[in-house]
Amino acid sequence: MPKAKTAAALPEERFLATVAYEGTDFAGWQVQPNGPTVQAFLEARLAQIFKRPVAVHGSGRTDAGVHSLGQCCHFDVHWPHPAATLLRALRSGEPGGVLVRKVVRVPPNFHARFDAAGKRYRYEIRRGHPLPWEARTCLGIGDRKLDLPAMRKAAKLLLGRHDFTAFGANHGQGMENENPVKDLRRLDIRSRGERITIVTEASGYLYKMVRRLVGGLLRVGRGEMTPARLLAYRDERKVTAEVPTAPARGLFMDKVFYPAKPKLPLTTPRKTPRRKH
Repeated sequence: MPKAKTAAALPEERFLATVAYEGTDFAGWQVQPNGPTVQAFLEARLAQIFKRPVAVHGSGRTDAGVHSLGQCCHFDVHWPHPAATLLRALRSGEPGGVLVRKVVRVPPNFHARFDAAGKRYRYEIRRGHPLPWEARTCLGIGDRKLDLPAMRKAAKLLLGRHDFTAFGANHGQGMENENPVKDLRRLDIRSRGERITIVTEASGYLYKMVRRLVGGLLRVGRGEMTPARLLAYRDERKVTAEVPTAPARGLFMDKVFYPAKPKLPLTTPRKTPRRKH
């Protein structure tokens, strides 16, 4: 009599998950020893479902305090059921500040990070003093005024494919092996009521690049730097304290862009016809 396959020997498929989280109480996305992380939360939830360790691979990392509407990650499991039922299983239990928004099957060679064609982030700013719970997800600027036309002029100057070393982290903070040339496709500044939102899209970002872009734009908005000077910092390609890093609490990973989806093999289980009695 043939032996039954163990769980580890069962054929696995790759799944892509889209995840939202409120990052205030997390030490970032990536697993680390000094605090709870989103990656560790998801791996623990998958381990509960599958009764074994399951590695989760993210599209990129977010810092402590950064939030997400559309972080993406992939993992490999044996799940002979529709993806919708896996989504329900992942949503079971206490949310813990994390919501899995979507789960889909993808080809076995798909990679959440290396197949990403670009990313969109947004940074939330509030005029005046936000309420305590609102302050977890935006930057309050009190009574300070911002020159939005000057900020928009500076943002337009920064667009294009350039070396953004000046907007990356300091040496030794994780950007030594990154290609500093990025295609900054969008850097919009919107204003509605008490809210100011900075939206950016690029082929990719250096570590802390979005927060430093925002920090530079805020200096322009406060009249502490001209748009031309901010552009000059980019072209000098040197990290300087003159371009500050905006606080993490206002930053959201909004969306990860992938190329047009390839046709998948038929992996979704067919419905078993009901027996006639």
